[in-house]
Amino acid sequence: MKIFSFYLKESKKSLQKNKKFFFIKEVIGTKKTTLLLVKILEKITAHKDLHAKFLNTLSYLEYIGARKMLKSLPAPILNKTFLDHINEEVRHSLVLKNLAEKLTKTSYGFKKEELIAGAQGSQYFQEVDHYGLKFSSANPVLNYLYTTYAIEQRAIVLYSLYNDTLKKKGFSFSMKSILNDEEEHLDYTLKQIQKEDSSWETNLEEISQFEHQKYFSFLISLEEEVSKFILAPHIHSLKAKHYTSSHKV
Repeated sequence: MKIFSFYLKESKKSLQKNKKFFFIKEVIGTKKTTLLLVKILEKITAHKDLHAKFLNTLSYLEYIGARKMLKSLPAPILNKTFLDHINEEVRHSLVLKNLAEKLTKTSYGFKKEELIAGAQGSQYFQEVDHYGLKFSSANPVLNYLYTTYAIEQRAIVLYSLYNDTLKKKGFSFSMKSILNDEEEHLDYTLKQIQKEDSSWETNLEEISQFEHQKYFSFLISLEEEVSKFILAPHIHSLKAKHYTSSHKV
């Protein structure tokens, strides 16, 4: 519980500047959800190969976000703002993949064995995106906005807790630049939703609650794969050694 208390305190500090966002306190979810993520991050960052796979998985999720935008937004409406967002998602994916490859000096694609719960992460995206159609089936922009808001607010929480873990363990890299971008996306998205939909408050609450359910399911799958990795010494005895804060990237 001491670990949890530390992270809860740190995450609240990290998220304090985001209190202007409408559902930021809701998306943090239950203490159970936060504690589960904290435990997973503690385990992941103690194993170099596992940590690299986690970074590559985050890269994969950012790539999925960019791909979904390209598929869902018709070309005639792709203004500079949309293209900037897509570009930033691709850049995040590249930054995270570079960090993964620096950790292990290995080149990664997005194969199943190079990810942690990659299929479940993709499913999380698909389900949240599909649920967003409930409020915006005839408006691709509104669907993009609702899906983006639900997932971006989650990304801020995840990256904030992960950043706190990196700082606590003395890693030489951080998630600050990605967090800054996500905060700007969230701020813009909320303003646009409020302009586009008079029922935005009720709809945002509903999709946020749905997202939390799907996110928790993803965390369960993530924990299972992390545990399998750690409990397979006959496979990873040479690769999955614990590494200390002296490791620099």
